[in-house]
Amino acid sequence: MPQVRFLPDEKRVDASLGEGLLELARRANVDLAGPCGGKALCGKCLVKIIEGKDKLSDPTDNEFFVIGTRRIQEGYRLACRCRIVREGEVTVFVPSESRLEEHSLLVEGEILEERFDPAITCLRVKIPARAYGSIVENLPREFSFRLTALRKISKFSGSESEKELVVYNDEVIDVRDESRPLGFAADIGTTKVAGYLVDLKSGALLAVASDLNPQIAYGEDVVSRIDYALRNGVEELRTKIIDCLNKLITTVCDATRSITENVYEFVLVGNTAMQHFLLGLEPKTLAYFPYTPVTRSPMNVKACELELLGNPEAMVFIPPIIAGYIGSDVLADIIATGMFRGDDPEMLIDIGTNTEIVLKKGDKFLACSTASGPAFEGAHITHGMRAARGAIDRIEISSNGEVKYTVIGGTRPIGLTGSAVVDVVAELLSARIIDESGRLRELTDRVRMGKDGYLEFVIEYGENTATGEDIVFTQKDIREIQLAKAAIRTGVNILMKRLGVNPSDIRRLYIAGAFGFFTNPLSARTLGLYPDIDVSRIRLVGNSAGAGARAMLLSKSLRSLAYELAQKIEHIELAAEPDFQKEFLKSIPFSDRI
Repeated sequence: MPQVRFLPDEKRVDASLGEGLLELARRANVDLAGPCGGKALCGKCLVKIIEGKDKLSDPTDNEFFVIGTRRIQEGYRLACRCRIVREGEVTVFVPSESRLEEHSLLVEGEILEERFDPAITCLRVKIPARAYGSIVENLPREFSFRLTALRKISKFSGSESEKELVVYNDEVIDVRDESRPLGFAADIGTTKVAGYLVDLKSGALLAVASDLNPQIAYGEDVVSRIDYALRNGVEELRTKIIDCLNKLITTVCDATRSITENVYEFVLVGNTAMQHFLLGLEPKTLAYFPYTPVTRSPMNVKACELELLGNPEAMVFIPPIIAGYIGSDVLADIIATGMFRGDDPEMLIDIGTNTEIVLKKGDKFLACSTASGPAFEGAHITHGMRAARGAIDRIEISSNGEVKYTVIGGTRPIGLTGSAVVDVVAELLSARIIDESGRLRELTDRVRMGKDGYLEFVIEYGENTATGEDIVFTQKDIREIQLAKAAIRTGVNILMKRLGVNPSDIRRLYIAGAFGFFTNPLSARTLGLYPDIDVSRIRLVGNSAGAGARAMLLSKSLRSLAYELAQKIEHIELAAEPDFQKEFLKSIPFSDRI
């Protein structure tokens, strides 16, 4: 039987003829990126074959195009295009640039709207030894009891004792000598998952943990994952996210010396696809227009039904969905920023592989989503990568083409983060090395002809990089950024037109998410990614979806508000707008005045 050995993990996995290295890496739990879902588009699943080249399929045309003849001769292959064709052992090395681990993940978010009226409360009571009627009828208040709590009451009756009732919305769910009720909130993003442990008695934030969403192995974007679910079922994706959440729950409980049994309530937010995967709902209707979710209603389910670690009686609240590609994370954004207050026009942009945009004027809310793609997170960019050790995160380019940059971890660079990519384009525009149409011009020694026959700009030469390869920004990369930028700006422009709002009318522009938080607003505005407003009106709110989830964990009234907002927000399907094509074409050039 064929066998594959992955280095430096020292993991082995039995294989069958015809299986690919990417799927074998997933089965062996080897940390290997696959942002495009195995379609040979991104080149991020690069591996080096140490032994057993003759046991593998021949390199494909895609591989020659993406990674080049020289590297293939050195033993490099794309794992998604490399299949087992003969018996024997294959040894594969996974380089650091092809891994998902050690990424910097943003978990902090600003909460501008906080209330403290939790669904979980605790009440100290005396349980009588004997009583007329029944024991529970002689408690200070009338409660309904879950069976597990009633069984505990029966054990304590017969001798007078003082206990603490753990109450969920007027229903007693547990009886303890002394309780420390905890709550867990999480933002389940396409890229990352952030979890927050909260003391439900005081409202204090106790611990925070985050991790990459392990579903990334099945595709960088939700479309790739939906496609995987349609072909293989949703269970594998559901299991991955539950395992990730349980890992975070264990991490925050260990950090505070708490036990998971003290976690009595959860609030989980995410985009529509993530919510479907979490609940094990088949995403068939999300794959095709009009992208209909199975349900838009808020959910209250037992944690044990989802296989989440926590008290056996713990409950999970999942806020409502707005539309097929606008989930409960957007409601959490709105709640955290407090943009539902006041009448002045305000806008929120949460940039990711799928970007959500909300515009408010008076009591009118419009929302849309746009498939901006993963370019701003480094995917589909020649040397793009996530925010990890070795990633360039800030760049300055002088008028003569000289480059200065900073690197996460202070090491030799490997690639570019999304924020650095925006800096590159903005700086090249300012230096007139590219024009507003996005065309690179041969004005400096760093502009040269690339292997694909198009111009590219050299950011750093191989002698100074960790990989020994030149780090370049190509004409193709510029086009990727133009398309992603145009998709977002089209949504911005259509919403403003629908509500009769000009850029100068917008009192506050909230930029949510990790990309926006780490991106220079001036660079983003130079590209035309944001409307032409004064930078002082731009507010970087970080992971406001996680902050909003935390706020709802502490407040029943904010959960009710989330439901009211979901009913009020009008979803705009951009592709159905008559001006969509016109606005998209107008948004492709680099300009802030579009």
